[in-house]
Amino acid sequence: MLPPEYEKMYRVEDRDWWFVSRRELVLRHLKRFAKVDRPLILDIGCGTGATSQLLSEHAVVVSLDFSELALQACETRGIDHLLKGSATSIPLADQSVDVIVATDILEHLEKDTAALREFQRVLKKSGIAIITVPAYQFLWSEHDEALMHLRRYTSRLLRKRILDAGMDLKYHGYAISLLFPLALMRLIKKKKPENHAPEAQHVELPVWANELLIRLQRLENRLFHYRSLPWGLSVISVVEKMK
Repeated sequence: MLPPEYEKMYRVEDRDWWFVSRRELVLRHLKRFAKVDRPLILDIGCGTGATSQLLSEHAVVVSLDFSELALQACETRGIDHLLKGSATSIPLADQSVDVIVATDILEHLEKDTAALREFQRVLKKSGIAIITVPAYQFLWSEHDEALMHLRRYTSRLLRKRILDAGMDLKYHGYAISLLFPLALMRLIKKKKPENHAPEAQHVELPVWANELLIRLQRLENRLFHYRSLPWGLSVISVVEKMK
């Protein structure tokens, strides 16, 4: 991400509907698929730490990021187990973690399949990875540029990458689907001047509107617990290391 985005993320991610909804989605799948009661989780690309903080209530969490700004924000939160490194070269031993969480990481990487193979290396046998990526290239906007994305995904593309890496799909589909129309607003925004620095589009909503969106996403999570809708703002996969 561009450096100003770390400060912005730290400021909004505890309450913003997008971040809250994504964290709750990850936690729901963790509770459903994790095979040990208190797993050792590697949070790859932990950012400014809100996801690691939530997961630490249910697991032992190691938070990994390549950015000093991200790790400094995690320290400010009081997160203890911090590790500097990248998704394609994880500084951990083979078969050392029970669960990997990688929320919106693969789209930053030129070699996303190499990262998935690295996930498989550090996972214990029958360990799982919970992966989210942004959906649909036609939704590309300055938001992606500010966050330094290289691509957005379809469900089919992410599935191919996972299978190419030799991992087994346990759950796969779109997520944050009921709120999909909100993303279309990006496509009709007024074009910025050419010299305008791209910014991530986290709109700070009134409290009531933000809470309404969180509740809508919780409703979606209950309604589509086992099967997702055929569209959404994110693609989510739960994958298992092949024995």
